[in-house]
Amino acid sequence: MTKLSVMCMSGSSKRQIIGLVGGCRSTAKLVLGLALFAVLFALPLQIHLLSSLQLPPNTSEQKNVREDEEDDGIPHYAKEGVDPIYINLFKDAKIRSDSDYKHSHREGMRGIVIGPTEGNFKRNTYKALQNAKRIRRVLAPTSKNDRKWKLALMASSEHISLLNSCGSSQQITRTEKDGEIAGVILKVACMLWANGTLFDNVITMHDTPSLYDDHAELRQGTSGYWLRALNGYRLAPYTHSLFLDSDAYPCPRVEALFHLSDHTLKKYKKYWQVPSTHAADFAIGIEQFPQARVKHANHWIPGDKKILTDFNTFPERNTGTVLWSFERRVAHTFAHFIPLVSEHIYKVVATQKVKVINDQTPFRVATYLFRRLEPDFVEHQIPMHASCRTYAGKADAGTDGFLNGMYPLQQDGKHCSECSCTPCLINHCSSAHFVTVKGYKGWELDIPANVSLSK
Repeated sequence: MTKLSVMCMSGSSKRQIIGLVGGCRSTAKLVLGLALFAVLFALPLQIHLLSSLQLPPNTSEQKNVREDEEDDGIPHYAKEGVDPIYINLFKDAKIRSDSDYKHSHREGMRGIVIGPTEGNFKRNTYKALQNAKRIRRVLAPTSKNDRKWKLALMASSEHISLLNSCGSSQQITRTEKDGEIAGVILKVACMLWANGTLFDNVITMHDTPSLYDDHAELRQGTSGYWLRALNGYRLAPYTHSLFLDSDAYPCPRVEALFHLSDHTLKKYKKYWQVPSTHAADFAIGIEQFPQARVKHANHWIPGDKKILTDFNTFPERNTGTVLWSFERRVAHTFAHFIPLVSEHIYKVVATQKVKVINDQTPFRVATYLFRRLEPDFVEHQIPMHASCRTYAGKADAGTDGFLNGMYPLQQDGKHCSECSCTPCLINHCSSAHFVTVKGYKGWELDIPANVSLSK
């Protein structure tokens, strides 16, 4: 219909058309509104349907991650911030432990290991022989009780060979060539050695070359020596092995230390206050400078410095006295972990400017990491009044046994220097303050037979 024809229509016809057009507009609005509502209503439903049709996440990838975490047995939170190299070393230690645990530590239930010793014979292995004689006497069995502990020496192949040659022409030749070992020293050493009967077991240190001496404080020992020493714990012959430095001299009752680790003993849980309901896998004393800031502390942090913030407050341990319980495999794994971590530190972490001082530097890192990665591992602390050391009157030294009750003042005005008046079961630093047993050092060859040093 043309515009002209519309204009020629009657008024009523126009009104009908206008109403129709108005109705069409209303209908269009209604349709448009319904369409918009349908779109808005259907959009979430469409999104939901589309999301349900999407491929699921890569579950095989997630499964592999879970399986990896389950395989290494390390909690996910424990790995956070730790350098991956240490996690790999931990896994390596577990593999090595699995391979030789069943055949290790089977020479006896309880025993003391002196050493490891090497280098200067008089300063190290000769002292170990003297100390062994003292230990034999202070732990001598009574007639009612057979000896239930054993004694071992861990030393270099050179020193063991020298002792095995006692009385031979080979020994005389060595004495003449080595001015360090005076004839009288070697003669006494051979008398103490007693053809090897002084010890139940003799362990030869593994040969480890000194490859990283440019990263070591040589005044305290070569890298090879400390790595050999740190490798020695896994060679411990006894299920419960107490490692002592050659100059860590015990008093009677030293066997009480085994109550930290051996739950089969009658006085277990009666002698010590311990921080765990489980017997120790490992017990050791805190270093004598517990409050001191470790030199170059940040350098040794084994990972992210912002995450492993507790490392700098984690004190060094003193390796002069270390008690191990290998009843559980976890301790044997730790004994494997220590040398692996130590070699990495000597080789990669230490530098010519920031050097490893002694065994306690890598030992600290290994202990911190193992406690983190293996939450089931139980460490107890040997109290300082049981494993004692003192540097009396030295401002630059650590604990002072004259002040804290290790060596109480006696009626004569002198500090205790006898096992009978000290709580100390083991006495270090003999050059600073030597502790005798009934007036004897314990290794004299002329102690009367009727004098017992065991009680």
